[in-house]
Amino acid sequence: MHGLPVAGHIRAKSARTYRKIITDQLVLRYMRTISILFWMTLLPLAANAASSGLDVSATVLNNSSGEGQVVVGGPCEYEMYNGTATICSVMQTNESIAQAEITGGPGYPGYEVRYEFTPSEELPVWVSDHLNQSGNCSLLLQLCNSWYPGPAFLEKYNITEGAVFQATLRAIRTGSCTPVIVELEGVDRCDYFESGSPQAS
Repeated sequence: MHGLPVAGHIRAKSARTYRKIITDQLVLRYMRTISILFWMTLLPLAANAASSGLDVSATVLNNSSGEGQVVVGGPCEYEMYNGTATICSVMQTNESIAQAEITGGPGYPGYEVRYEFTPSEELPVWVSDHLNQSGNCSLLLQLCNSWYPGPAFLEKYNITEGAVFQATLRAIRTGSCTPVIVELEGVDRCDYFESGSPQAS
């Protein structure tokens, strides 16, 4: 008489356990599906963003205004403006020389390279104001990680006082990244050959 309720209870408990296992498996399967769909949606967007000037990653870049290392985080969108960069001065300073002694540094004394950007098209007023605040010949050329370039780098890329390079100015349109970035055509600021490090990709 007492065995029937116990057996029924066991069967009911087994059924509940079985339902919980099935539910957990369905939840896991659902989560995996959502995850796959998420990545299938995100990756094409990231590829498209990369090809359209959208910065989707957080990176440490040189601040063109000479204020040192700045974090550039995505997603950010930039307008591109063409122009030229004229090298105003190439000199060693106490700070550029001192990088040779920094632990984890490049291992060589660097040069402070200052240049001026001259646009070949009209810039937005805020960008012109930003450049004017820095003053003429105040833009600082450093490697991607804010090291000063050394003599071999200067020679490789023909960076000498008075040299003129085609250049591109990127002015931020959306996001909270570095507002203005200038890149010199043909000068790979992520080329660390001089320190013996592999070139950054």
